[in-house]
Amino acid sequence: MGGTEHLSVEREGATLVLTLNRPEAKNALSLPMLVGLYDGWLEADADDAVRSVVLTGAGGAFCAGMDLKALAGDGSGDGAGSGFGA
Repeated sequence: MGGTEHLSVEREGATLVLTLNRPEAKNALSLPMLVGLYDGWLEADADDAVRSVVLTGAGGAFCAGMDLKALAGDGSGDGAGSGFGA
């Protein structure tokens, strides 16, 4: 199973469980998390044994949306800030 530092991918029978695991940021999505989600969906699509996919969030929030600090290029090193802005 794939995954990233802030996204776990687990198999529970015929279900693939994708868990956003960044509760300190209310599971706000970073670029690596988006790539991990995309990879998880591709994995589910390629495996005929997967009958369902559950997307959930760790902690008290499901997902606050995009991590705007990372998109604005706050120095997090994920490269998402390039080309963002006026």
